[in-house]
Amino acid sequence: MTHYPNQTKPLKPLDTAARRIGTLAALTIAVVVASPQLVTVSRAVANLPVSAVAVAWGRTHGGTCNVQDDLTVTCESMHSGYANAGTTVGNVWLYGAESARTGGYYNRNVFERWAGLHDGGYLP
Repeated sequence: MTHYPNQTKPLKPLDTAARRIGTLAALTIAVVVASPQLVTVSRAVANLPVSAVAVAWGRTHGGTCNVQDDLTVTCESMHSGYANAGTTVGNVWLYGAESARTGGYYNRNVFERWAGLHDGGYLP
């Protein structure tokens, strides 16, 4: 007799899904610890489709888009198409110029007033 009567199947040490999750977690930790640049590049690649649409959106709304060192894109001086002070979509930061929000009058910006317009170099 090769097995006991109440034992129908031998036990597996790990389910294949659990093994895949464990391997993926270990690989993720190794990548994060070993190479932050690889994480930055992989994030940019994963966000590429959404980021491309966001850059097109920013350019459509009058923005000037620039790629930064960390592979994020800033679309500045937009006339519209963003919420409040700015919006992040994928790896793209969409925002407008101060003049677009305040009509060119920096004294309308409460934060500039608190900081002191004269200290910020703004002329009366």
